[in-house]
Amino acid sequence: MLNIPIYKFEPVTYNETIVTLIETCNHYGFSHLPVVEKGIYRGMIRYDDLIEIENKEDLLKNYTHLLEKIYLTDRMNWTENLNHLTRNEANVMGVLDLSGTYIGIRLLDDILNLISDKAFINEQGYVLVVRKLTADFSFSELTQIIESDGGKILGILVNEQSQNTEVEIKVQTDDINEIIQSFRRYDYQIVSQMEEDLHLQELKEHSDFLRRYLEMGEN
Repeated sequence: MLNIPIYKFEPVTYNETIVTLIETCNHYGFSHLPVVEKGIYRGMIRYDDLIEIENKEDLLKNYTHLLEKIYLTDRMNWTENLNHLTRNEANVMGVLDLSGTYIGIRLLDDILNLISDKAFINEQGYVLVVRKLTADFSFSELTQIIESDGGKILGILVNEQSQNTEVEIKVQTDDINEIIQSFRRYDYQIVSQMEEDLHLQELKEHSDFLRRYLEMGEN
């Protein structure tokens, strides 16, 4: 588990003007802003939607249909945080506790900085891409398969689609074929496999792409 910071950030409300929200996004370089009204988390408002509104002096309460019902929770692991942010093209997202109360924000940049220093990039191993029906997928099963065959998980990236969940896993093991056969017994499709030496540059390029996306949001 990576320790991803949660920052205290005052959410916006329905009674704030569009021009004020645009200025806030520009000041912080945020792609979205969290919205809380009457103590209830309402979602995120996207900067790109704000700039399309013609009357910039109008209030947000007249555009609640633009709110995106997206959020992170304080219990999500780094892969879930990363996937929620990138899937929604966001460099920031509101964080809720177990009661559904807004407690702050997390930033994509923090996750990328943490990943860049971790074993997913730096340690030698094998990279597997596996796929399973989303309805049947679970992290606990995936980690059990690898660890029961003597493997060590160095990192996981998840791409959850409507029907299937595709997972890229970096593993240290003395017998990758044994792990592959175990995945097949549990109805996982092996999309690809390769040694880390062949894949390291692709991982770094993936990280660089996400960083470039973040920088675009700050301009």
